[in-house]
Amino acid sequence: MKRKIALLLAMVLTLTTIQTNYALADEEKAVTTTAETTTETVQPLQLSIEDAIKLAVENDRGMWKINDGIKQMQQMRKDGSDAKKQVEYLMSLSLEATAGMNITDNYVEKLLVKNDYYIKTADTQMKLLEKNKEVLTVGIEIKTKSLYYNVLIAEKTIEINKAKLASANEQLRVINLKFNTGSATKAEVLSGEMSVQQAQTELDSANDDLNMSKLNLLNGLNLPFDTEVILTSKDLNYVPTQQLNLNAAIEKAKKDRTEIIEAENALEVQKIKTHVYTAYYTSNLRQHKAAVEELKDAELNVPQAYKDVELDVRKSYLNLVKAERSLVNMDKTVELAKEAARINKLLYANGMAAAADVISADANLAQAEIGRYQVLVAYNLSKLMFDNSNLIGSTSAGN
Repeated sequence: MKRKIALLLAMVLTLTTIQTNYALADEEKAVTTTAETTTETVQPLQLSIEDAIKLAVENDRGMWKINDGIKQMQQMRKDGSDAKKQVEYLMSLSLEATAGMNITDNYVEKLLVKNDYYIKTADTQMKLLEKNKEVLTVGIEIKTKSLYYNVLIAEKTIEINKAKLASANEQLRVINLKFNTGSATKAEVLSGEMSVQQAQTELDSANDDLNMSKLNLLNGLNLPFDTEVILTSKDLNYVPTQQLNLNAAIEKAKKDRTEIIEAENALEVQKIKTHVYTAYYTSNLRQHKAAVEELKDAELNVPQAYKDVELDVRKSYLNLVKAERSLVNMDKTVELAKEAARINKLLYANGMAAAADVISADANLAQAEIGRYQVLVAYNLSKLMFDNSNLIGSTSAGN
């Protein structure tokens, strides 16, 4: 009997142990699966410049407002068309039929309706809003590329400063070797250590600039600030300005720029209003005189708009020429800085230059390389502005 009881207890303990092991195994598997899932969800966002522009356009509230404005103008045109039919019907009635109606009530408004004032206003505004969609899209593209390029500048600055730090450390190593053999002074060692410290400080500062540039980009794209992004569009090129046609750009801008479209639309609408007011009010009344003056202003605004647009395009072209000249000069500066750094290293190795000369030459080279990349970015933005000068002006892009 005792043996049976002992055997039963052993079986119970064995089953309990097996169940516990299965439970622990399932729990461990669940934890592993959760950890794998967590690891998979935290992936950096591979972001090309085209993807960035697409995100910025999709998330821009200005585009939503323009679409709402177009719908409002469509409704305004429909209302204006219905009102015109009603006014024409009333004016077609005989005197007997209108006896008891006060059709002269608010008669100026009826005349404006009859002369297509509200239909024309809606049509011109819809045309302008459609053009504004193009302008806004270009403006978003320019702004997004500027934010994107700022991140690239920060990344390039880090790359150059890392090389500068490595060069400073190597130079310090050489100085210490010479100091140990008595061919370098303590002052040179201290100068080398200061160079390393300065290079490290500039690298740390560049990392901070990169983080801030990324935050600005994420904000512009309406992405969470903790999103990790990797920029994939690294290449920057330029087309010489000699291949650009300034006169063709001016003529295209005169056809497409919203400033001109808006001025011409305002003139068309004002002509209708002035026609109605001068027909209804006598020449000695304030309304008559105001309508005439408003028409004169509208007529003067059109040639002024053409002039302003041409001026803006010419300025955009000159900014591009200036940026290209700076880029060419910076290319020469980098070449000279590289040669100066090379020669100073050779002279120092042969005891014909001081360590400070080598350190200074390396610092100048790093500064020139960073400056060259910044100027290249500025050139690309200037080129983008000129290429789109038919749609957007320098002032609009700054906003």
